[in-house]
Amino acid sequence: MSAVRPPWQEGHFVGGHLVLDLTNTVFSRAQPVDEGELLKTSSDVLTWCVSSGLFDEIPVVPTNGLVQDVQTVREQAWAVLDAVACGAAPPPEPLGALLERAGAGVRTGHVHVDGTADWALPGAIPSALALMAVQALFTLPRDRLRACGRCGWLFLDSSRGGRRRWCSMSTCGNREKASRHRVAG
Repeated sequence: MSAVRPPWQEGHFVGGHLVLDLTNTVFSRAQPVDEGELLKTSSDVLTWCVSSGLFDEIPVVPTNGLVQDVQTVREQAWAVLDAVACGAAPPPEPLGALLERAGAGVRTGHVHVDGTADWALPGAIPSALALMAVQALFTLPRDRLRACGRCGWLFLDSSRGGRRRWCSMSTCGNREKASRHRVAG
């Protein structure tokens, strides 16, 4: 992973996969998305892309519609992958939209199937993220895909026993343990 750039911190990258980290760019899934939105500006999107390792340095890109398009892809990816994490089938509408955007990006040459793209072209970033979301759906181990029991962030459970419950023990895990301790107290 590349060096994390402000406003991003290591704690924003706990998903174990770039697409899961993208879905986690909402402070908490227990609140309305607009209240916890972390991708508010094109600068937020571009610094997230560098911090996540999508590209090494911020390229010159067209920013018209970038934030809304990335937010849309993020929400579609979250709907699909959260359903899988909950043991359900991916909902057809957001999955179809991801497939459509990814396919359009490949057809126009904005995105390549290896995940690289001509970042200077309009729509390349959202198309690349959509392609990665589709690839994640078909390649991530479904039995290890989880949603945090407190904030709803998605993550790959890489623990030995496959029993991880929190996005991060240092945030949601500790808060939940403290809450249980107070109740038992």
